[in-house]
Amino acid sequence: MSDNNIENQLHLANVELNRRIVRLEETLLEKERIGDALQDSEKRYRRLFESAKDGILILDADTGKVVDANPFLLQLLGYSYDALYGQYIWELGVFKDIAASKDAFKALQENEYIRYDDLPLETLGGKPIAVEFVSNVYLVDHSKVIQCNIRDITRASRRTPSASV
Repeated sequence: MSDNNIENQLHLANVELNRRIVRLEETLLEKERIGDALQDSEKRYRRLFESAKDGILILDADTGKVVDANPFLLQLLGYSYDALYGQYIWELGVFKDIAASKDAFKALQENEYIRYDDLPLETLGGKPIAVEFVSNVYLVDHSKVIQCNIRDITRASRRTPSASV
């Protein structure tokens, strides 16, 4: 093999190597952009969760344990995050009428939806409130979760309709 032929093969190998390096760099940049976009999306949804003016309670659908609660719900009910996190919903006094037993929780798991339009609750401090309570079961990655949306309708439920003449 001549020196010219070896140089030509080395040059072609170098060109191919540089092409692969460029593709790897492009792939890494794309992964970085995707990672940044995912972080931005997570931040936006976390802000929505934390700034919502309705209570949001997230439960593990298999166990019924609280895995997250937004600040509005904590304020509405008078609980700290640590007091709710990891508790079974049916063991929390404020929710005892919603999930009075494991059987009621099982029905929610099976039907994947439950709604109460005007549910009386009592805060940790004993104050009565009326809420709309809607729960949905959905899949996150490979695990099911239950999202409970809790809207304070106390003022609306206390209003009496005006008499029509």
